[in-house]
Amino acid sequence: MNKTPAGTYRANWRDSADRQKAKTFRTKKEANAYLAEVEGSINRGTYVDPHAGRLRFGEFVTRWLAGRSVEVRTAERTESMLRAHLLPQWADWPLARIDYLAVQEWVTNLGRTLAPSTTAKHLGMLSMIMQTAIRARLIAVNPCEGVRIPRNRAGEARAGIISREAFLGWLLPAVPAEHRGIVCAAAGAGLRWGECAGLPWEAVDLDRGLVHVAQVAVETHGGIVLRAYPKTRAGVRAVPMPRFLVDELRQRRGAGSPDGRALVFADRDGGPQRRSNFRRRVWMPSLVRAGLLGRVSEVASGRWLAVWPDRDGREQRAEFATEAAAVAHAAASAVGGLRFHDLRHSYITWLVSDGVPVNVVRRVAGHEKASTTLDRYTHTPDDYADRVRLTFADDSLTFRPSPTRAEPGRALPPGRERSPERDDPRRGETGVVGWFGSGGVEPNRLSGHGGCNRRGPPAATGRELPS
Repeated sequence: MNKTPAGTYRANWRDSADRQKAKTFRTKKEANAYLAEVEGSINRGTYVDPHAGRLRFGEFVTRWLAGRSVEVRTAERTESMLRAHLLPQWADWPLARIDYLAVQEWVTNLGRTLAPSTTAKHLGMLSMIMQTAIRARLIAVNPCEGVRIPRNRAGEARAGIISREAFLGWLLPAVPAEHRGIVCAAAGAGLRWGECAGLPWEAVDLDRGLVHVAQVAVETHGGIVLRAYPKTRAGVRAVPMPRFLVDELRQRRGAGSPDGRALVFADRDGGPQRRSNFRRRVWMPSLVRAGLLGRVSEVASGRWLAVWPDRDGREQRAEFATEAAAVAHAAASAVGGLRFHDLRHSYITWLVSDGVPVNVVRRVAGHEKASTTLDRYTHTPDDYADRVRLTFADDSLTFRPSPTRAEPGRALPPGRERSPERDDPRRGETGVVGWFGSGGVEPNRLSGHGGCNRRGPPAATGRELPS
């Protein structure tokens, strides 16, 4: 350490690469403290060059992108997010100047125009980039840690769920016959759009009622490509098909035996369908015809009224000369409505609501973790109140107050003498916990399947509930 002519103190040290480094401080105490910190970080292997953080964010992102190896769709999505929101904000910032407060302010501003989930994705990408800068020994800490995502409660969209009755009775009949198979595959097997669009006939076993998911269709800016593996390893699975899906696929296949490599839901050219075209031409008009997104009705001969919700949730109306024109206008103008992916949400919700074990649902849904199944893809059904009440619907289910444990010298209820075996502390059943009524009816126990009631003795490993 040297004292400069200006009266300051210059701290000198050699980094882990044995390069000479220096930094000036106002006092000798500050210089000594910094040298001690540098020496400790070098010994721990956490040393960061104080000048390394001068590299600008935009320059570092170029190097970061060059070192990545990801799928085409992921690369396109990353470049889109960088171009739209990250680079306009941070491109000219030195890495060391990006601090927690700056990131929090940026995230708060994003939350005013973007959905919370979209804001979280942008924050996650920035955090990934800054974490890479830490590994490159350019910065010491990640400024994204602890940043909170603002919740836009007014703009949060609830994932749509449709009941099986509404699906089979309203939506499916409104879908054109040639497209009902792909809709049934999403609602009857929980397939994602890419899994539906890329499904070959060789993966469908109609005799056993199974569909084998492996090949998927991935949309990119350059077109649609078929990938021989799904999103994750858990996505490779065999899914049992319900009867309505088997019937639709059998009808679609016809009497012949199609080429096994041919797509089940191919477009007119034999290739995979594009999601945006299906949504515009098939899905949205089907929702309108089913009455699930606005409505179309004949008000007079040759006059059809179309009603649809706008972006603010207000109803808009217009009259047309034909039903087809009214449906097309409502489908093109309406905002919101059930998404195709919501059929997968509905499928998983149906299984969980019917008591299918979560580990089984996770497997047929292609999730790696059961927490994903429960947290993201299950929703409260509309008839949840009736389901709760049905748990206690058995007329013989009565609740009797349990008497307190008999005190010394206090008589027990008539007909209930103390049982040494029952009151044995080694059995974990001290005290009187209940008794049969005069009619000899044993208190019911709640079963774990669907909330139904069950009489009879409990299983050997069961735990008796208070009556």
